[in-house]
Amino acid sequence: MAEIMQICDPHFHLWNIHERPNPNLGKAVEERLPVYLGADYLHEMGQLPAPLRLAAGVHVETVVGQKEGGFRLDSLGETEWVCAQLEPTEAVLPFSVVAYDHLARDPAQSERLLAQHQAVSRGRLAGVRMILNHHPHNSGLTWPQVEHGGFLHSSLFREGIALLGEKGLSFDLQCNPHQLMDAAELFRDFPQTPVILNHLGMIHDGEDQAHEEMWRAGMAALAEVPHVYVKLSMLWFGRASFHQNQKAEAQVRDWVREVIDLFFFANALCLPATSLWKRSWASVSRLSTASFWIGRRIWRTPNDRPCSTIVLYAPTD
Repeated sequence: MAEIMQICDPHFHLWNIHERPNPNLGKAVEERLPVYLGADYLHEMGQLPAPLRLAAGVHVETVVGQKEGGFRLDSLGETEWVCAQLEPTEAVLPFSVVAYDHLARDPAQSERLLAQHQAVSRGRLAGVRMILNHHPHNSGLTWPQVEHGGFLHSSLFREGIALLGEKGLSFDLQCNPHQLMDAAELFRDFPQTPVILNHLGMIHDGEDQAHEEMWRAGMAALAEVPHVYVKLSMLWFGRASFHQNQKAEAQVRDWVREVIDLFFFANALCLPATSLWKRSWASVSRLSTASFWIGRRIWRTPNDRPCSTIVLYAPTD
């Protein structure tokens, strides 16, 4: 019998757009999966292939962005709703929460909101995600309600990042490859704030070689910042349906190996992260001294040992 590998999933989402409308999730969610609850998540994760077993998780916000005049979403209400979903099964799945806050507005307001998130989550707040994906020419790479691409140069945003560090919270970084260099420059100045880069740095399918080289240079710059970590997740964004094409799967595997080489020996690695948007997940099996983030705790595999095998898990239904 294979030895069980306990994992912490550092990135999953829950929603119910019938009760909590959220146009930022997009039409695909509205049409195909309008409701995805804690029970649904536990059912799916109960089907992880051996030897994987879910031991803990981190729920990440689904607000995405908030701009003046846009559809207003209650981030505090989301945290409260998510905790109500997951608290009944907390004995099976300990969890933390990464909430949304607009860090480039009023620092005093952000401080009040963070305190409220801590209160309604009963101390489970681990960090904040404010999605930064914005592209000056490709609207498909600008995420809903992300006003502009200048946040990484904003003095108010810098104050917000510093505030997270003061509160013992992390920042989930999600941006496009052309923004990675600026991100590395900014976060180098805030060593007290752990930064968790989402989704393999958002390399995008259908782009040219220059895009890949820009991604590679940005990832290398972030890997040099000691308190930046990375999630190996949402791999379909780099190659759609990679699990149905041997060439695409090989390309994705090469990128995963490359990111591990860049980040693993200097920094802890967040993995595996599920991508329930496309019902797929990625896992790196038995990495030596692999660490998994949950809140401010570090989870380790029970028997750390070196391994060079990369296993990419994808749906079979």
